[in-house]
Amino acid sequence: MILLKGHLLLEFMLSEGLSTRLSLTDQQIRKLSFREKLKALATATETDKGLTEALEFLEQLNRLRNRLAHEPFPKLETDLATWSDQVLHVFLKSKHQRYTPRTKITQAISALARSVYESASSEA
Repeated sequence: MILLKGHLLLEFMLSEGLSTRLSLTDQQIRKLSFREKLKALATATETDKGLTEALEFLEQLNRLRNRLAHEPFPKLETDLATWSDQVLHVFLKSKHQRYTPRTKITQAISALARSVYESASSEA
């Protein structure tokens, strides 16, 4: 459930960034898939290293979400734990070894949401 809600929150942040950076309407944004939103925002902000890293992690998260949605019995625990550790290492740069697996995922999603919001929502 955390994965799905986190994906939804991050998609909202991507949409806000597209609205700000590319002046897309809500109707135009709604027609885009998650992956298309990533590509469009990446093109609009290609010089922003922090956002580029965040978008790469979002692409990985999208793949995990798709596995959850399309595989009958996905085994995501290890991949999601690895993903969250990598995100926390890049974006928090603080010790997080005492976090539970659930807390790591939540913190990783929050760190990405913050990065996307700060980078994509600022005017180019």
